[in-house]
Amino acid sequence: MSEWELLRRIAAEVPRAGDDCAVLPFRGTNLLLTIDVLHRSADFPPGTDHYTMGWRAVAVTLSDIAAMGGRPLGVALALSAPDPAEPFEGVLRGAEDCARAAGTELVGGDLDVSEELFLISSGLGEAERPIPRSGARPGDRVYLTGPLGRTYLALRLFAQGELARANELFRFTPRLAEGLRLAGSATAMIDLSDSLAHSLHILSRASGIGLVVDVRRIPLLPGLSPGDLEGVIYLGEDYELLLTAPPEALPPGPWIEIGEVVGEPGVWLRDEGTLRALPDRGWEHGGPTPPDDGERRER
Repeated sequence: MSEWELLRRIAAEVPRAGDDCAVLPFRGTNLLLTIDVLHRSADFPPGTDHYTMGWRAVAVTLSDIAAMGGRPLGVALALSAPDPAEPFEGVLRGAEDCARAAGTELVGGDLDVSEELFLISSGLGEAERPIPRSGARPGDRVYLTGPLGRTYLALRLFAQGELARANELFRFTPRLAEGLRLAGSATAMIDLSDSLAHSLHILSRASGIGLVVDVRRIPLLPGLSPGDLEGVIYLGEDYELLLTAPPEALPPGPWIEIGEVVGEPGVWLRDEGTLRALPDRGWEHGGPTPPDDGERRER
């Protein structure tokens, strides 16, 4: 059974699962709870420094809160490694700096010993009106909060030994300000941890609608070319926000329109008027590897 199949089983059996965060009504508002597990062989390519590991562990958790239109309240981080003292200082500094940059704080954690380095990050947030994955409606447009390819390019640079630039790209900024600005206007939203392709399919299934994306509107980071587009679409770990909204409802922001919501369930790419179905592929855990000929192996 694949990781995605297991996640669908959890969502079917655990009522509060199925969005980027669990939503817990609490005293007139909603608490957002999320947890992430990162480990060296699957999430940190050779050359990833400990500071970047700590930053990224906190950032992926804060990205979940951003995807719900939430405000972070705090993050706890657990570190397990063969010798926890060896990565401790770098991981702690990176985690604290990421939390501080996001307007929140690291509030605690845990230490343990294991054969491989693990970082387990848990975040708590708050949202009066959380944005689910299930609210997209025909007539909405599809938007991104920024260009794609950050991790795709970073993996290429790690493989080439350009470690300073690669680590910098790995230390992404969670789109918390953008998520807060979209509360009340976005009808559905998700962060791009599992690839653009898979995230589109998640929104389609959750909302019971179809999505048509214009290939030529998908933005790429500087340093990438149109030949990289196929790999970027399926790689994942971009951590931009993917959202749907009526165009007249959007507040001012860096939103990039890439497509539209239609009635028939499914996901399609449109290229010069031709439609083709977009396969449901993307990130599954098994170890990050550099892009190969524009493609990323499924994990």
